[in-house]
Amino acid sequence: MIRTEVSAMNEKDFVYELMADSSDINENNCLKPYAYQDLFGKVVDKHLNNVNLNVDTTIKYNLVWVLISLSVEIVKPVDPHRKLLAQTWYSQRKGPLFRREFVFTNESSELVFHGSSFSVLMEYDNRKIFRKKELPFDLGLPKEEFTIEAYPSFKTHLEFEKIDDRKVYNSFIDYIGHVNNTRYGEFAYDALDEEERNSLDRIRRYDMFFNSELRINDTFSVYKAKEDKKIFVRGINNATGEVSFDIIMSE
Repeated sequence: MIRTEVSAMNEKDFVYELMADSSDINENNCLKPYAYQDLFGKVVDKHLNNVNLNVDTTIKYNLVWVLISLSVEIVKPVDPHRKLLAQTWYSQRKGPLFRREFVFTNESSELVFHGSSFSVLMEYDNRKIFRKKELPFDLGLPKEEFTIEAYPSFKTHLEFEKIDDRKVYNSFIDYIGHVNNTRYGEFAYDALDEEERNSLDRIRRYDMFFNSELRINDTFSVYKAKEDKKIFVRGINNATGEVSFDIIMSE
């Protein structure tokens, strides 16, 4: 059911059914990092359509949603042969940052994974972050119910080791004209060695930070570091020297 008055609805009334794709499972029957991003993205796309906050609405005002961070806490392994049920809701606004929660359960109502995202609205024509207090559309009031502790940015003094050089190809680019966030999860997974891939079932949390855009034909270097049962993967734009993404995998 589609409702036009966002402020009058409870977003948690919407429940979505999804399943992981077989290609999202590795040879050890573990869900790959970017599969969590993909499932989150599918739920949010469906939800924004239902609450009339999708790109068809925002683009009328020259605005698009841009994800800047995603944190996922894993409670149970995802069974690729079982249906997942998902809910999501807008939980907080601080300045230009909009926080959203999500919860995925199985058909037995057992929590499988949950987490939080932070997004901004970007002005499509000039790539600037929208910072006005008043929005040109009704977002409704946030439901201040949080799933996990999460942050929109990340800083570290770790020393990273360069492991790869890569280029942005046509297939990486989404409708906004930059590398889609799920691709960064793919880059992080590609950075894992055999032992790390075989230990993916020990990962209990992913934190993903999308710091600056990568666009068509950009080249970037991939770096990796380890500390305290955590793997850090960083991408740096070779032309600008800016950190494009940081992805943390924690046991």
